[in-house]
Amino acid sequence: MNVKVLVVASVLPTEKDLDDLRFAASQLTNKQDSIAVEMKEEDGQFLLIASFKMKTTAQYKVVDLISKEFDFSLVSLKGYQDIRISFPR
Repeated sequence: MNVKVLVVASVLPTEKDLDDLRFAASQLTNKQDSIAVEMKEEDGQFLLIASFKMKTTAQYKVVDLISKEFDFSLVSLKGYQDIRISFPR
């Protein structure tokens, strides 16, 4: 199943922050080559986006796991505001 994690920050993220995002995705995926990380600036906010694949399971069973992994990996992210998890088709 496809997973997309969007992290919103008010401060420009560092390269380490992007590496931390990639690390979090690597802990959850069953297909390392599916990981994609990008950053966009929109309306004065910085959007860090990680997309990756996980084994197919009920989404409600993994959303807490995904949230905890990204919260743990991004603990040093300055200006952290929000996290959004989606499961695009």
